[in-house]
Amino acid sequence: MIVYRICNIQYSKDLSGTGAKLFGGRWNSKGLGMLYVTENISLAVLEMLVHSQFKDFTIELSLLSISLPNATEVKEIKISKLKQDWIFDNSYTKFIGDEFIKSQNNLLLKVPSAVINDEHNFLINPMHADFKKIKIAATKQFRSDKRLFTI
Repeated sequence: MIVYRICNIQYSKDLSGTGAKLFGGRWNSKGLGMLYVTENISLAVLEMLVHSQFKDFTIELSLLSISLPNATEVKEIKISKLKQDWIFDNSYTKFIGDEFIKSQNNLLLKVPSAVINDEHNFLINPMHADFKKIKIAATKQFRSDKRLFTI
């Protein structure tokens, strides 16, 4: 399976989950590493837009295509199993993600995107034994379209 990530070019070889560990995220608390990726390039763009608001056109970005091991079991949290206001309750989603990381039972957790609920992000557990099997399949320069910021 191939998943996608957009990041600052200086981190384009880093799949460690350190950024999430340093700052936390929707699905993890500060102090716990996690690698966030998406199922589609377009969702990666939207996630980047809402989270970092990448309006600084001087920052060089990379689009990573990341190869996941084929035999990997994907644990999924369906939107119907989440509480109704999950998008607004970061402590709830952090708890779910933190438990996923700590359990080390699965490499991947498929979760709905808060940006587009019918699409998905994948949370990758850097503490899982199969984490070393994740590889960057391709890296290319990514330029955001300035029209995204004219609305």
